[in-house]
Amino acid sequence: MKKHTLNARSIAVVMGLLLVATLMMTCSKSSSQTAPPSWLWWEAEKPLATNFPAQNPFAPANEREAAVLSEGRWVGVAGNYGGRTMFLEYAVSVPKAGDYHFYVRKFWKHGPFRWRFDSQAWQEVGRDIALLDEEELRLHIVANWIYAGQVKLSAGQHILRIELTAQDGAAAFDCFLLTPTVWFPKGKLKPGEKVHRTMQGWFVFDPEPDTFAASPIDLRSLNEKFAGEKGFIQVKGDAFVHSKTGEPVRFWGVNAGPDVVRMPQPYVDYLARHLAKLGVNIVRVHGGIWRQEDFRRVDERYLDQLHYFIAAMKREGIYTALSIYFPLWLNLSAQHGFEGYNNQHPFALLFFNKEFQAIYKQWWTRLLTTRNPYTGAPLNEEPAVAFAEIVNEDSYLFWTFTYDRVPPPQMALLEREFAGWLEKKYGALPNALQAWGGRKHPRDDLANRRVGFMGLWEIFNQRDQRAQDTAEFLTRHQTAFFAAMTAFLKNDLKFKGAVYGSNWITANETILGPLDKWSNTVGDFMDRHGYWGGPHKGERASYALSVGDQYDDLCALLQPQENSFALPIMDIGYGGKPSTITEINWTPPNRFRADFPLLCAAYGALQGSDGFCFFALNGADYQRSLTKFAIQTPVVMGQFPALAVMFRKGLVKTSDAVVKMNLKLTDLFALKGAPVRAPMNLDELRAKDIPPGRTLRVEGMNAIDPLAFLVGRVEMNFSEQGGASEIADLSQFINRQTQTVRSATGELRWDYSRGLLTVNAPQAQAASGFLSKAQAIPLNDVTIETDVEYGTIVVVSLDGNPLKTSKKILVQAMTEDTNFGWTAPGQGLRPIQSLGGPPLVVRKLSGTLAFRRPDASACRVTALDPRGYPMKQVGNAAKLALMEDVIYYVVEKS
Repeated sequence: MKKHTLNARSIAVVMGLLLVATLMMTCSKSSSQTAPPSWLWWEAEKPLATNFPAQNPFAPANEREAAVLSEGRWVGVAGNYGGRTMFLEYAVSVPKAGDYHFYVRKFWKHGPFRWRFDSQAWQEVGRDIALLDEEELRLHIVANWIYAGQVKLSAGQHILRIELTAQDGAAAFDCFLLTPTVWFPKGKLKPGEKVHRTMQGWFVFDPEPDTFAASPIDLRSLNEKFAGEKGFIQVKGDAFVHSKTGEPVRFWGVNAGPDVVRMPQPYVDYLARHLAKLGVNIVRVHGGIWRQEDFRRVDERYLDQLHYFIAAMKREGIYTALSIYFPLWLNLSAQHGFEGYNNQHPFALLFFNKEFQAIYKQWWTRLLTTRNPYTGAPLNEEPAVAFAEIVNEDSYLFWTFTYDRVPPPQMALLEREFAGWLEKKYGALPNALQAWGGRKHPRDDLANRRVGFMGLWEIFNQRDQRAQDTAEFLTRHQTAFFAAMTAFLKNDLKFKGAVYGSNWITANETILGPLDKWSNTVGDFMDRHGYWGGPHKGERASYALSVGDQYDDLCALLQPQENSFALPIMDIGYGGKPSTITEINWTPPNRFRADFPLLCAAYGALQGSDGFCFFALNGADYQRSLTKFAIQTPVVMGQFPALAVMFRKGLVKTSDAVVKMNLKLTDLFALKGAPVRAPMNLDELRAKDIPPGRTLRVEGMNAIDPLAFLVGRVEMNFSEQGGASEIADLSQFINRQTQTVRSATGELRWDYSRGLLTVNAPQAQAASGFLSKAQAIPLNDVTIETDVEYGTIVVVSLDGNPLKTSKKILVQAMTEDTNFGWTAPGQGLRPIQSLGGPPLVVRKLSGTLAFRRPDASACRVTALDPRGYPMKQVGNAAKLALMEDVIYYVVEKS
């Protein structure tokens, strides 16, 4: 490239830009602030020099779209660049010498580029850059801040040059920021600026970044000094324990994908401290570790970022669970060396293809045996790595096991194994056909020792001998795979944490479901996933919220009225092993989500669940608008403090088993099924894999009342001999006339006619659902009165004493959250007219709490801000009047 020289016109432009920058620096803060800010902001659409086109293909189409951008415009390019290197240059006047962080607001991950000031070394920004926020202009057009790196600059004038490193494709830039400190972007707001918006009946939830000063509700002390301080996580009976101390541990966690792992280190550090403060003690890292251009090779840069992420979590007492393979993350074609594939996801391939298994083992070997430079130890020796997952959401017994999804050349490999298995069972393949009454499959080729697979629909409906043999072979083959991979991780690679198989459902929950679960019992513990919400229809409804989507609100607390009642919290204990739910969410759009975290904490504790991982993180801090799988919101993670305490400290009792099924393996292989079924709660993304009309359930089975899950623990055990099953008298807990269910412990009561849940334990009490209809809600130690239509109010002891004597109590209140300007008028299934945008808003609170203890008037109440810091004293516990915009209160007695 030629060295850029400034002509008279350019010098004039430079001086004008410098003047604008100076004005921005001195005027962007309020007039009461005399010192200029230490940061520098400038507009991308005002370059000193560029070869970007004058017409931006991504220009805003209207005022609403323009309002998303810093000054209503941005600069962009698309298509083929004709062999040119596309560039932008800016004159920047730095007020003070120092080290600066450089931020860029651009169009998503499009337009990889390199940048430098003056003649300094180039710094690269690739397509895998982490996004720090997101605001949508229109469908598929978004603006995101990214962290580009650090630079040392002297005071005075500098030239910034940006060059696109691709030869074609989309790219757009909105604005830039240099700041001496780490910054948390909020769209087009400059550092220090606050949003000033009002929405009738709602308050803005847009807290400033946390300083992590002393807070009465900081739960960092719940975690160890560092994860693994008490040893590796091991299994003892039906619980997780620390290997050094034997202490049991429950996990309250979240999911993080590669975009979160790839965040700059200061943001990872912030996230770790933020999560620990909210009571989180595990993060499930869910993402592939291979290079995008070559799945046979590990992405070394990502591995380094993952190592740092694990180390940062460890410092805050947070464990990591590793989930590194999901068939949906890969698209195979014949050119990859796997015959028959045509840009398809490799469902089930890992279970039987030796070549693919070898690639998979290489991933784990590189991941677990590479020394972590940030801790000094490889992950196989790292006690802060709690779990390893073999495969995410895959099973021979789900609808994706078909000749359409698994190409015939690949399926032939498994057909040969099936033939070998049948020869061992029957002596010869003709004998198998005779046992099947001569029933053949179009793929049968006995001369070449191949036997075809019936469809799953045929298996669980016809249940003849061929169906039984097919189901047994697939189940035993899957079991052997899980056993072999568990042995590989624990014996060959010396991984010292706990290993589990998968977490998926089947094509039929009563017939095939128990077989799949039995196959998973060769792992250390059992896992599953669950999503729930109202109807949501639209082209992108499986992963996004879009204008024009049709949706309806649905409250989980009313669902026991339905014959098909099933919620993700209904957890079966299998084979006396620990049980986790490593993906769970009540997905938007749905106004009734405030019951979600409480249901997990209360019924998870009742049923003896050992861990939850909410799906999924979107960044380092609270989100500023809703996304499809939003959890970093006031309704979900905003309720973590009280509910993490409730679940992790066992403030709600675990029930004895009220249903204990002892199933005989031969009966399961004979496709007799089980009289109790696990709920099949899919997210919309995987629900698409179920063929239309394939929802018939087998008739004539004796089914256990699904409300049993709300009474107590439900267990399913497998053995060769089977045995008598035990079922408690559920009639004393389930009253269908009043539509109420009481837990066997007496601490939980679910009124599904009114949509009201109450918790009455010595150290934890709560009410959730349609609160105003209940008028006064008398709990054991506190009475709640509120005219809030729907919400959740939780009271927990923070000092380990009963609420009646506790000297430190957290009161937590929540209603609903949504985007500012969200518009979807009407009732029932209706269209989204506007998604609105940042910031999130919360429906205003109101009501009173009256503690019924003799010294209530001597217990002072302090209102806390959204970060848990004291704002002001608001009376005493005899009558706590809820403020309209306060979520947390601490009740204390000296």
